[in-house]
Amino acid sequence: MFRARAVAVCSVVLLPLTAVQASAADPVEAGVLVPGHTAADVGLSGARVVVSDPSTHAVYETSNNGTSWTASGGTSSGKALQVEGAALLTFDGSTAKVGGLTFPSTDDVVLGKGGVLVSHRAASATTAEVYDVAGKTKLADVEPPFALSGNTVWKVTSPGHLDGKNLTTGDVKTVLVASACSVGPGGVNGRWAVLSGCSQVVDVSGPQPPRNLTVAADSQLGNGFAVQTSGSNLLVTDLNDPELGQRSYGPIGHSFRVDGSGLGKLVYADASDNVRVATLGWLTADPQQHPDTVAPVLTFASAGDRVRDNTSLSFDWAYEDPQDPNSPASGVLSYDVRIQQRPSRTSPYGAWNEVPAWQGLKTTAASSTAPIGTDTCWQVRARDYAGNVSAWSTSYCSEVDGTAPSLVTWRIGDRVQLSGTATVRWAYKDDTDIASYDVVYKTAATGTALGKWIYPANWQNTRITAITWAPRLGWDECFMVRARDYLGNLSAWSAPICSVAPEDDRALTSAGTVTRTTSTLAFQGTTTILKANGAYLTKATEAGQRIALVAIHGPGQGRVDIYHANIKIGTVSLSSSTTSRVVTYLPTTVFRTGAVKIVSTTTAPAAIDGIAFLRAP
Repeated sequence: MFRARAVAVCSVVLLPLTAVQASAADPVEAGVLVPGHTAADVGLSGARVVVSDPSTHAVYETSNNGTSWTASGGTSSGKALQVEGAALLTFDGSTAKVGGLTFPSTDDVVLGKGGVLVSHRAASATTAEVYDVAGKTKLADVEPPFALSGNTVWKVTSPGHLDGKNLTTGDVKTVLVASACSVGPGGVNGRWAVLSGCSQVVDVSGPQPPRNLTVAADSQLGNGFAVQTSGSNLLVTDLNDPELGQRSYGPIGHSFRVDGSGLGKLVYADASDNVRVATLGWLTADPQQHPDTVAPVLTFASAGDRVRDNTSLSFDWAYEDPQDPNSPASGVLSYDVRIQQRPSRTSPYGAWNEVPAWQGLKTTAASSTAPIGTDTCWQVRARDYAGNVSAWSTSYCSEVDGTAPSLVTWRIGDRVQLSGTATVRWAYKDDTDIASYDVVYKTAATGTALGKWIYPANWQNTRITAITWAPRLGWDECFMVRARDYLGNLSAWSAPICSVAPEDDRALTSAGTVTRTTSTLAFQGTTTILKANGAYLTKATEAGQRIALVAIHGPGQGRVDIYHANIKIGTVSLSSSTTSRVVTYLPTTVFRTGAVKIVSTTTAPAAIDGIAFLRAP
């Protein structure tokens, strides 16, 4: 086995594990002379040898070992000939030509391995256009760097993932590589990919483990071998050989190309510009592939929010076909999806439904709709090109919200409102989110019962969560609220909540020994003092089912009896160790309408501040 001399390499250097420096005494093999033409540039595909004339750059070819040569048309204009499969790329003046496609010769034009695809990129463009040579149609825009081989575009799409997308079928195959790897033009041929930025030559078909190889700036990748200059010779490395066996050919002039048909051959111009073809019969046979026996593995799945605020369902997933030296990845072929549903949270789930349209999917998403309240669980499985099918995944569920919002906060302050403003507040929670509220109210003026519920237009389908108003003396004001979510689930009305502003003491008529006075402690700033047993305050036609007395309590204060519609409701003592304003709620009774009377039952003074009638609890 021949060993390589040291060579100048580009910034991306992959050091071979087994290679040592070749010495000047190492034998060098010469290729077979192809007579009849000298060459400035050479190309080879099977029996077809293509050259450009050293003087005119006109392109000629032979398919019978030089017995006859035919002008191919066009020139190479000093650029390297590219011969892949049946396709020939030439540069003729200002035009690059291949298979009926033309591009500006000043642009970057690269013929893919096998001659199926060609890429074209203008100097200022961020992406290259990829064309089908035979069909003369554009298939994709791809951001460099990438490699073309057969129908496939190979590119490192994320660190550690070399993806090959077949532009005919749309199938994508992923090969795991080192995180620093990238791949450039001509970097994939057959089963091997020569990567830059990392120490790897990887088997894209499996199962061979990565190789390590020194890659020079002028290296080319054949089918199963790599070739690069080494001094005045060519150094060929056998990629199928785990030991990376090497041999030297030459001496060479200034041009060489690997066989574009996939055979183990290369062509070069020797030091005298003679054309020579070397057949690399010593290369190791293509390693026997092991069958792919491992099913794809789920890497991601999501059905979105567990509870969703709309009836549209979606399910997304991703699989990888594991790369294993003992079971190479054949790539993910298709997916099956099934669903299981229950109409409500109290219902059991139904049977799994393998919807026909979701079997054998090529995409990685499915969508549907479901009625409100329905819980839908998804499962997915994948099969690879070898026919291995994964188990069904775990369930990924999403429920269309069928539950109405629930009340969290509902308050109005004191039942008897003594301040100048009052506020009713509310808050709800929901499995998704609150869309709006409806608020209603009803009132009772002094001496009357509560009226009907009123629905103000600006309080329906509103986003407000509080209402503030100025209470009216003697009026009872009640509210209810309900909430809806974005799916229209509507809560029941809340329990009514009420607030009443008391009538001031001045609204009542006095009798007996009574004094009207003022107090900073008093509601509305005034009080009426009953100074003798039997003195009283009264007012006709009051309505309610409960009475609340507002009075000033303190040392030496007396006691009063409360009557409504000639029925004694209760007795209130105003005696206290400290002086303060106190609201005393008397017992709840049946709803009554009639006169109210507050009667002093002692000789001690009783400071009455106001009285409130509650029409609702």
